[in-house]
Amino acid sequence: MDQVVPKDGVTLNVSFGDAIQRLIAADALDPDKFEAQYRSTGGLPAWTARLLRTPSREPILFSNQTAPYLLNLLWPLGLAAKMRINRQSPLNTLRLPSFASTGGWSLGKMQSGYVYFNAVDALALSGKQEALVHEAATKTFRPCCDNSTFFQDCNHGSALLGLMELAASQGATLDEIYRGALAANSYWFPDKYVLTALYFMRAGHPRWNSVEPAVVLGHEFSSLSGWEQNVNAPLLSAHVRLPSDVASQLACGI
Repeated sequence: MDQVVPKDGVTLNVSFGDAIQRLIAADALDPDKFEAQYRSTGGLPAWTARLLRTPSREPILFSNQTAPYLLNLLWPLGLAAKMRINRQSPLNTLRLPSFASTGGWSLGKMQSGYVYFNAVDALALSGKQEALVHEAATKTFRPCCDNSTFFQDCNHGSALLGLMELAASQGATLDEIYRGALAANSYWFPDKYVLTALYFMRAGHPRWNSVEPAVVLGHEFSSLSGWEQNVNAPLLSAHVRLPSDVASQLACGI
């Protein structure tokens, strides 16, 4: 657990910059609605409230505490950020309003987020940077479905795509994009990735960081069907169980 989801968190070499302010200016994120979402649980932490008011060059920290807020901050970015490659997106069909990532995003000015898909100049990405995002997004998965990150049909897909776009726009290499993506997925699906680490430990990788993130994030180990067949089934056969204090995955919606 300490290797996969360290208590002190994982700091990425990427920041939000002015992306949140661009989303707010385009009505894709309504700060009043965002704050109201957390009012019943004590309100927003100070770092999140600051992001709604001003640009930030502070590196993004993924931890058990920050992961739920980052999921909802990155979701509208992946959904709305304009990229040429989004014309190839599996979402870009007549079914656009029906996905959990589009119809489920209700924290913009409009009730349904589908109107914001690929509509906001939130980031400046070169053609080469978009190509990096496309490569990583089509080859990474999440263990709540069988769709790639590029097929951002739920909040996790949109948020991870948004993180990849942020990283690429700030000069990240493909390996750095994968490493940031694995950190995000691990904190969003801690139960799944702690078990994945146990599987790799039994396969001869005692250190989690000795496994290539691109391998872990591929269809074989990070899609729902791949994870069930290649990780969960062998561990169940070996009677390997999670400790009781491992958190479960964050929900696929608000």
